[in-house]
Amino acid sequence: MTVPPIVPAPQRLTASGDTRAIGEALLVTGDEEVREVVEVLGRLAPGWAGLELRWVDDDASADVLVRLGPPDLAPDLPEPSGPDPSGGTSGDERYSVAPVDGRLVLRGASPHGAFRGLTTVLQAAAGTELPLFAAADAPRTRWRGLSLDVARFFLPPAQIEKVIDLMALYRLDVLHLHLTDSQAWRLELADRPALTGPDVGSPGHYTADDLAGLVAYAARRFVTVVPEIDLPGHVLAALRAHPELRGGVPPLHPLLGHLSPSVPAAMAFAREAVEALVGVSPSPYVHVGGDEAFGMPDEEYVAFVRVVHGWVREAGKRPVAWQEASRARAFGPGDVLQLWIAPSDAPREDRVRAAAPADLAHLVDAFLATFREAPGDLGRALEDGAAVLLSPSLPFYLDRRYAEPSTDPAQTADLTRLGHAGYPRARTSDLSAWSPDDVGGLDPAAVAGMEAAIWAESIESFDDLAMLLLPRLPVLAELMWTGPRRPWPDLATRLRPHAAAWTRSGFGAYYRSADLFPA
Repeated sequence: MTVPPIVPAPQRLTASGDTRAIGEALLVTGDEEVREVVEVLGRLAPGWAGLELRWVDDDASADVLVRLGPPDLAPDLPEPSGPDPSGGTSGDERYSVAPVDGRLVLRGASPHGAFRGLTTVLQAAAGTELPLFAAADAPRTRWRGLSLDVARFFLPPAQIEKVIDLMALYRLDVLHLHLTDSQAWRLELADRPALTGPDVGSPGHYTADDLAGLVAYAARRFVTVVPEIDLPGHVLAALRAHPELRGGVPPLHPLLGHLSPSVPAAMAFAREAVEALVGVSPSPYVHVGGDEAFGMPDEEYVAFVRVVHGWVREAGKRPVAWQEASRARAFGPGDVLQLWIAPSDAPREDRVRAAAPADLAHLVDAFLATFREAPGDLGRALEDGAAVLLSPSLPFYLDRRYAEPSTDPAQTADLTRLGHAGYPRARTSDLSAWSPDDVGGLDPAAVAGMEAAIWAESIESFDDLAMLLLPRLPVLAELMWTGPRRPWPDLATRLRPHAAAWTRSGFGAYYRSADLFPA
């Protein structure tokens, strides 16, 4: 009996073997509160499924009947864990599907659950047939995200919307927008036009209206935007625009710099940036960076992080920060630490020192200091009551180069340019073997969720982004939603038909992984 090509796999799925003939459109009816959900999905269905999705008022003609209320869930299906990144505004994601009288009846715990269930139904539909199947489904965790680096490579809002649509297809619910870095500052600050003006090295930025539009677009697809400005390191773009923020302190290297709490101009700037950040999204969470402040004295780093976390709380939000921020002991209950340093990717001191020129030894010390402290970051955060967002670079960093070849030799050759050369390569087929249990010393109750990340140092086009995102993002989405250690042959069988949807949706440059598309 053929299993429908649904990714992520529902927690419980039974294929009946029966089908329903459908016409040029999948017809949906149900409770009036679901009509808007159907209208949004109707705009996505041609790209996702190659067919229309249409609301009808005639129950008798509908292929799918949607009702809101408690779904028919298996008694052993656990409640999703972790905080709700929307702050409780998006509703319950759980749903069930059952064949009744030759069509599907979908029960969503809320419009959000109906959206997730209809996404599942759209993935199952094939040509002129709708498989009649039963499913009971809920996510493992509420926070399932993608961190998108728009600082190093600017994406106009229309292209970010394409990424949001892709996330919605695979039931991801957090878009973490990395808005600032050393390469560029993309968040417009009203009194700082030099940050985003025509003279910056990497043009392109987002106005308040741009971001409001993206937040609203994402919300209609049940994706919450969590914005990030990276402080106190990764601020070279800001220092170029406003040299006075350095306070006359020479950096260890021209490509390094940080905001010092002893420099009034730097703290005034940081306060302006945080005030702008907390207004971007209604999510209760904002991300204030905190990683890789190379060369910053420890006491200055601690003081800065504590002040910034305090500002975020004063604004009624909860801070999210990269794992190094645990060293400031600034986290508390309700805050979120993002764990990113995978032990397998941490730099080896002997190799780094051997490769570095003698005149850069002082930089090597600053670089290695960050990673020497990394093993203690998780314990500190847990002691302070923070929840942990799991993003270890293996498997979650999508700028890692593929280990397997592409069936298109030109793509394989392009991996000499595209992707981070510093990470060991990994096969797509190996990513789903990871489990949160692989993180030693982690209490499952402290897990906020999981998040993939796509860094853009090597990205030069939207096609580059597509090649790094796909097919790996849906593999990780299944890990986040359904659970770890899914058998690769089963996942590959379900995922392979999705290539047509990627092409229809504007991601036609996806990597033709030999793991997924064997010769």
